[in-house]
Amino acid sequence: MKALLDFIPLIAFFIAARYYGILPAAGALLVATLIIYAIHFVRQKGKFDKQQWVVLLLTIVFCGGTLLLRDDIYLRWKSPIINGIFALTLLGSVVVNKPLMQLAMKDVFALSQSGWKKLTAAWALFFAVMAVLHYVTAFMMSDEAWINFKTYGWIPIMLVFIVAQFLVLKKHINPALTEKPPQ
Repeated sequence: MKALLDFIPLIAFFIAARYYGILPAAGALLVATLIIYAIHFVRQKGKFDKQQWVVLLLTIVFCGGTLLLRDDIYLRWKSPIINGIFALTLLGSVVVNKPLMQLAMKDVFALSQSGWKKLTAAWALFFAVMAVLHYVTAFMMSDEAWINFKTYGWIPIMLVFIVAQFLVLKKHINPALTEKPPQ
């Protein structure tokens, strides 16, 4: 449910950008994000995880800057910066020997410390590539290409990455997930 709710701001952005332009799209993205995060806040009993705080605060800063200064350059920087922060955070967790993917996926996979570091590094690389792709589409391509990529172009790339990850890691699925309960 959470993942589906998180797509609503993207849909609002896409529709507003298509019919009204980038500045109204920034407003739609900001308002939709605030509404969805209010719902998350209530459903999560008044708490956000760190990723949610990063996305919320950067959305407010970049959409707010875009609207206040009437310049879409701020909104164009939002996705490259968010993806860059995720990449650097994940890479940093590998460097300090506390791979964050272990915290996120320890119930799904049974990996060695080396395996967790490799998985976390792979996700860091994924987010770094996404940061570059968002930058290229935002600053080197047409507005339409940028809007399309920002709204839904990244989704197939992420799905391919996730499927590939599960294919590579399927032999490391936590045995507790595949055991049948006693009858």
